[in-house]
Amino acid sequence: MKLLGVFLGAVYAYSTCEIIWPSLMAIIAFGLTGYPESMAAGITSMMGSSLVFQIITQYFTIGAIVIYGVGRWFVRKTLSRKVFIGRPLFYTWCFMFVFMWSCIVLDTIPMFLLLYSVWNDIADSCGYDKDSTFRYYGFGGILVSLLLGVSMMPYQGWQLGLATSWANMTGSKINLGQMFLCTSVIGTTVISGYVILGAKLFKVDFSRMGTFDVDKLGEESRYLRPRAKRIMAVYLVTVLLSLYTGTFPGTVITNFIENILTVPGLFCLCTVLLMIIPGGENDGKPAIIFNDIKNSDAAVSWPVIFMCAVTIPLAGSLTSEATGIVPWLTSVFTPVFAGRSPVFIMIFTIIFMIFLTNVGSNIALGNAMIPVISPFILASGVNPMFFGCALVYAANIGIFLPGSSAPASIFHGRSEIPNARLRSKATMLGIVLHMIVSCIVFTTAFLITN
Repeated sequence: MKLLGVFLGAVYAYSTCEIIWPSLMAIIAFGLTGYPESMAAGITSMMGSSLVFQIITQYFTIGAIVIYGVGRWFVRKTLSRKVFIGRPLFYTWCFMFVFMWSCIVLDTIPMFLLLYSVWNDIADSCGYDKDSTFRYYGFGGILVSLLLGVSMMPYQGWQLGLATSWANMTGSKINLGQMFLCTSVIGTTVISGYVILGAKLFKVDFSRMGTFDVDKLGEESRYLRPRAKRIMAVYLVTVLLSLYTGTFPGTVITNFIENILTVPGLFCLCTVLLMIIPGGENDGKPAIIFNDIKNSDAAVSWPVIFMCAVTIPLAGSLTSEATGIVPWLTSVFTPVFAGRSPVFIMIFTIIFMIFLTNVGSNIALGNAMIPVISPFILASGVNPMFFGCALVYAANIGIFLPGSSAPASIFHGRSEIPNARLRSKATMLGIVLHMIVSCIVFTTAFLITN
């Protein structure tokens, strides 16, 4: 109950006040709950998290990419294409659709940081106000589309762990190809719905984007600076190495990165290299000049860092064995499935899993749901595979509260979108669309194959 109180208090403060002082207060309160061994242990588990360290080092690189003109170059290159001229809604859909597919293979955290900065550059370049709904609409769409992409096939990360738990419990492995067909349809439909409905819901004025003259960006936006090219090249290699470790387990490179260097250490090394190698602009300075980025909001967002540090450990602690929440959920919801049809179980699993993943740890609560629903599915004699697909995919859309996931913490902590009501509107639209479309697609796939 103490942990729940701290978590709810932090979420309420983030929604009504600001980020920094509620985060500091939450760290103190967490240390006093008795869950960590001491106040020092509580501080270490939050501020000493490897994820926090990884985000800080990634911010240095992403911030430098933006400061050195990559965002403006991207805006000019894309908006000046004939296919997009006068078609801002189509441009927005392509932007989100392409990057959804990229997250099948690319690390999501650096992609979030990069795309938020790029979208903010698009908004600034086109002359949108700081409080424009265009920013909320775009940031929310990036959050939804990237999370839709990362779980299309659970072949790596915690998604693979959840899929493995399902296979061990039911004896039915998730067919990646069949799941990919379903999630491709779901992702495409949800993004299309978000782009069209979101534009109306947020009353987005696309006229500035549709009539924007790219020449206003200046001559420097025509080409990438040598410094920016080197930063992007080193960063891309780092992301590919991170992808390699999640795709090819057991290799020498994977073992070294995962067990010795670690992924946060890999991104730290990326930053170090960029602060050493020459920038290529004949000024005798490295690719990343620390003084250029240390005072820039684009480089390091402390609200994001503090929100990630606080909400993710709190959400994880709520579903630990010490709290008793997981067995309580099992005892409460087991009777719900007794005597129900497979279609009811499918729809309930999707809806309730989406609810759970928005209030706690997705992998912990996902694993808690597996032993609850699997006995009833197996007893009905139907193929349990699509139920596992639905559970894994639904567990990934934790975006409504800051503690729902690391991407949610980054989204809710961005200084460019301070209005909590508008942030909630964007995430709720994504959740509702995901819920409706997933129920239809997975239930249809299940009925066709059975």
